[in-house]
This record gives sequence, C-alpha cells and structure tokens, in this order.
Amino acid sequence: MPHISIEQRLHNSLLDAAQDLQKLHLVELFQLQPTRAEIYQLNIAPIYLDYSKQRINQQALDSLVELAEHKQLSQARDAMFHGEKINHTEQRAVLHTALRNSQRLSSHAPDIAEEINQTKQRMLSFVDKILNQTLRGFTDKPITDVISIGIGGSFFGPKMLQSALVEYQTSNINVHYLANIDGAQIKQLLAKLNPATTLVIVASKSWTTIETQVNANAVMTWFKGKFPEQAAIEKHWVALTAKPELAQAYGIAPEYIFPLWDFVGGRYSVWSAIGLPLALSIGSKAFDELLAGAASMDEHFCQAPLNQNMPVLLALIGYWQQVYLGYNNLMVLPYSHGLKSLPAYLQQLDMESNGKSVNAIGDPIATSGPILWGAEGTNCQHSFMQLLHQGKQQAMIDFIVPAKGETLYPEHHKMMIANCLGQAQALMQGKTEQQAFDELIASNMPTEQAKALAKHKAMPGNTGSNTLVLESLTPYSVGALLALYEHKIFCQGILFGINSFDQWGVELGKQLGNQLMNAITTKNSSQLDPSTQALLKHINL
Repeated sequence: MPHISIEQRLHNSLLDAAQDLQKLHLVELFQLQPTRAEIYQLNIAPIYLDYSKQRINQQALDSLVELAEHKQLSQARDAMFHGEKINHTEQRAVLHTALRNSQRLSSHAPDIAEEINQTKQRMLSFVDKILNQTLRGFTDKPITDVISIGIGGSFFGPKMLQSALVEYQTSNINVHYLANIDGAQIKQLLAKLNPATTLVIVASKSWTTIETQVNANAVMTWFKGKFPEQAAIEKHWVALTAKPELAQAYGIAPEYIFPLWDFVGGRYSVWSAIGLPLALSIGSKAFDELLAGAASMDEHFCQAPLNQNMPVLLALIGYWQQVYLGYNNLMVLPYSHGLKSLPAYLQQLDMESNGKSVNAIGDPIATSGPILWGAEGTNCQHSFMQLLHQGKQQAMIDFIVPAKGETLYPEHHKMMIANCLGQAQALMQGKTEQQAFDELIASNMPTEQAKALAKHKAMPGNTGSNTLVLESLTPYSVGALLALYEHKIFCQGILFGINSFDQWGVELGKQLGNQLMNAITTKNSSQLDPSTQALLKHINL
C-alpha cells in the first residue's frame, strides 16, 4: 500500500467530510444533533462565539485541528510573541502584541519591551497634560481640536475606534481625520478651525508617504498663515514616526515626537502611538482598557488548546469554507452603529495581510485570504442581503452584536438583536416553496396565484454563519474583538503557508503613483502605457 503523507491523509478526510455535509441541509444537521448549539460554541469573556450554524462536523473539526498542529501553528504563534523575525521577506519581527502587554517579550528582548513601556507612559502622560490643560497652545489657550493626518493603518484604526467608543469620549476635544488627498475636505475642515487651539498630529512611519506629506504641507501653510514662528509649531505639531530626524527637520520639537517601529505594521499599529488621537478623545484610562482587552485575547490565544481557541477556530472554519466548500468572500455584519466602520478596518487587516499568490518560499498557491466586505445592520438588510437569501452567490458570514445596548432606548436594542439573530436564522433555514405556498393560501390568495408566487418567495437557506456576541460595547470588549481578528488572520496565514506581514502590492502602487506624479509635473508621459497616456490627455494633465 503506497505511503500517504499526513497532509494528504487530512486532505482526504476533509474532502470526505465536505462531501457528506454537502448532502445535508443545515436544518438537518440540527435534527441529527439536537445539542449542536451547546457543542459548537465558545465563551471567552467578553466574547461569545456561536458557530453551530456552520456546515461542519466533528470529523472536519478534528482534521482541521490536526492540520493546524501539522503546520506547527502553535510554534509559529510562539515565535511571533517572542520576537523572532517571522516577516522573513523584510527581516522583521512582528510585535504588535507587545504594545498591549510586553511581559512575554521581556525575557526575550528586554530592551525592546522597556522602550515600548516608556513610550506608552510618555504618550499617556502627554494625553493627560493636554486634557487637564497643563499643556497649552502657543497663545496659552487650551487645545480644543486635533487634526490627525495619516493614511492606511495610521487612519483606519483610530477613526474606527473613535466611532466605536464615542460613548467614552470624556474630553471636550474634537478629533478630525485627514487621510485622502481631497482638497475639498481640507478646505472644509480648516475653515472651521482656529490654529491657536488646534493640535496637528502627523502619523507617518517613513515620513515619506505622499498623501500624508501633501496633507501635512497644506495644513502647515494654513497654520503658518497665523503663526509663522518656529516656537508656535513646536507647541502645536506632533509626529508619530520611525524617522524622528525627518520630523525634527520639519520643525517638530523632539519632545512632541513619538516613535513607531519597524516591527509593527501599519494595519496593526492602533495599539501604538498611532492611537494618540483616539486617546486624546477617550482619555488614557479608556485607552488602557482597550489595550487590556486585546491583551486578554492574546493570553487566551497563547494558552488555550487549539480546539478550544477562539482565533484558531475562526481561522479553521474560514479555511474550511474556502478550500473545501468553495467560498471566496467573507461578509462582516456588525449589528451596532458604533461598529459601522469595522468592515472597512478589517478589509485592510485581512486583505493586506493575506492577499498573496505565493507561499513563504515563493511557490504559487491556489488559495489565500478572502475578499472581505460588509456593512452595519440593520441597514445591510435593505441593500445586499437579498442576494444572499435568493441570489446565486455565497459568502462566509460573521454576525457581530453587543448583548447590551443603549439603556435610554432598550426597545431599539431588542429590535437590533432580533434582526441580527433573525437574519442568521433565515439564512440557515430558508423557506421552501411549499412553506411559501401554504403561507399564501393562509392569507386567502387563490390557489393558482399562490402556486405561481410561491416560486418567487422560496429561499434555499443552508447558508452558514458565525455569531459573535460582545457583552457590551466597551474599550475592553472592542480591544478583545480586534485582537481576535488579528490572530485569526495570522492563523489563516499559517494554514495557507504565506507571510501575512508584508504587502508588496501596496508598495508597487506607491511606486507607480510617484512615477505618475513625475510624469504630470514634467509633462512627459512617454514612458507610460498608452491607456494611462490617454487618460492624462483626457483629464488635461
């Protein structure tokens, strides 16, 4: 009998499980396993995960866990937390987890752990001084507004969390974000601000990101129109960067420069000084609670066995759906207005991490990270949910909902929960043509008319989903939620065999954008492709 590798054996087992499950409707799985909802769930405070609606069985789960063990997922996780250079294409460690708790790193890289702690303390002290008005502007007026200039990871995280944690905004400071290079946005923003009471934060690891530099220069021109003095710049401008010498050359005082590090990628950087504008809005205590929530998920990820590990389970289920059930997209549906920007944040986190076409050694691969999209509920029910109920496309789905909502409007939150759970139930159960027909007959519709209309009202169901229930929308729970998705994406990278921490596609876009700016400036587009030349000619540039 020929030798079969472990990976081939597991692949065969998963293929068999997929074939068996394709023959069964999700409703039948619950009929065959009445305790399914009790088995396929995990409660790791402050998050409860129900994955009982997924088209999966114990054979598949056991094989997936064994596959994770075979791919040495635990060893890869430990290497990340200990500061090994797992981002091998850039020869960098990956240490965003140390930003919320450096204890695991301290025995492996004590100098880095100490620098992280000192930076955090200095940043939160700065926050406290701005909020208690010990630090004031050039004219001794307190700061009332903050402009945060950055793009990508320097923008998505703080902006999303500011929306999620708006109830925790304890200061009178208004934070405004500038990311895109749209002159209309800058004009509208600066028209309503007073330079004397505005703090400007420039977030750029390299200090060369073109969008950030263009926006910073525009705001600097506005600021100098009122306060041209260097002393004024030093009181109103802050830099978050890995290039402090460039920030100083720009005029920013050393004590107003906070370091970023190469071992923290932009999409993982909200836990660092990149979170400064958020901390100025919600205060140092709430920011600390955000870090604590993320650290609690880190601890669970490091300690729990793989079959009871929430990030691992989410990763395995997603891998299973992509490779064995043929899905290629993940839809994230937060039933919480505060989390309305979460899908956009996760788009960068997931697709920039796992959107790869070769594995860690450069060989082509068949499958990598999914397309990620979504919107807040219940708005989504009035847009694209129709396609999922009756269309021909399928998606992996994560429903997210807080168990507790706004206390002033309890009925609203009950309705929100009912809609969230109702959508998950409808996608699972569907409605047969017979059920639709019976409903129409019960409403006194003539038989022939009911028979014709029932075909249009039938829904196949059999669409699986995860439901994630947060205890409530707090800094701690949101921190845990973001860390959960970070670790899930890392685990899927290990399963796919890819490096989740480089982004060479993004770098190519920057490179070509710079070349095009040069062509526009010099009026010489001869080196560009014919289509781009024609577009520049049409736009008259």
